Amino acid sequence: MDGLAPDDVTVCICTYRRATLVQAIQSVATQCRHVVVIDNDAAGSARSLVAWCDEHLPCAVTYVHAPDRNISIARNAALDATPTRWLAFLDDDEVAAHDWLERLVAGRDEQAVVIGQVVAVYGEGLPGWAPRLDFHSNRIADAGRIDNAYTSNALIDLDFVRRHQIRFAVECGVTGGEDTLFFRSITTAGGGMAYRPDSIVYEDVTPGRATLSWVMRRKFRSGQTHALMLSRFDKRARARLPLTSTAKAVYSVLRAALVLPRPTRAIWWLARGALHAGASAYCLKPRILEEYRQA
Repeated sequence: MDGLAPDDVTVCICTYRRATLVQAIQSVATQCRHVVVIDNDAAGSARSLVAWCDEHLPCAVTYVHAPDRNISIARNAALDATPTRWLAFLDDDEVAAHDWLERLVAGRDEQAVVIGQVVAVYGEGLPGWAPRLDFHSNRIADAGRIDNAYTSNALIDLDFVRRHQIRFAVECGVTGGEDTLFFRSITTAGGGMAYRPDSIVYEDVTPGRATLSWVMRRKFRSGQTHALMLSRFDKRARARLPLTSTAKAVYSVLRAALVLPRPTRAIWWLARGALHAGASAYCLKPRILEEYRQA
């Protein structure tokens, strides 16, 4: 693993009432020696699943209870519970490729963070536009300079994070976007990020997420998070945002109207419009949609 022994990396999985947690743990059980599961459910529903995995799988699996139904609290608990310098985040509804961790580690190159690729898996019965537009995969579009990233496939140098006292924003724990602020805090502190697209995890897209309403809500909230991020880290860009985001939102809706005979393309433009509308809305009223309040 490019100079790192399995003992040097702890895989952390934050979970909230997902039976797919077992498959996530199984997918990494032969790639590392230690998995920490952080249960965000007040009832501690994952405890028995973790106990089963610890007994039957070749790696040690540790249970950490971090209730309050706030993903930032769970992620911060992962930072605190990790005994190694390196932490690799995986989501509880993902399955890692057999060489996921090896390839993620190979991308370190003295960086504070390495980001892998999340590939969405679209089953039968979902709308045709969903796999064609692929809103659900996570990739880095421009790996030249990476400022924003995601925790669904990430390797993090905890020495750097702890030295700079970087934490996940608890106020974003029910809105989402806590990872955007976290990684921007790392780059602002001078930490580098690398992208390793051959380090892959797979995520099944559920029918509830393959809907226009889900996509528009996610894009709108992402726009709000972008505005929040600029408010904290780029005041100059934030000052221009009310004008630029509103103009881009209007333009996107007009383009969607022009291509209505091509529904897939129209959906793409509407999603872009929702993103910019979210940024514009945050400029008018600095609130963020609580996307995970009812999750």
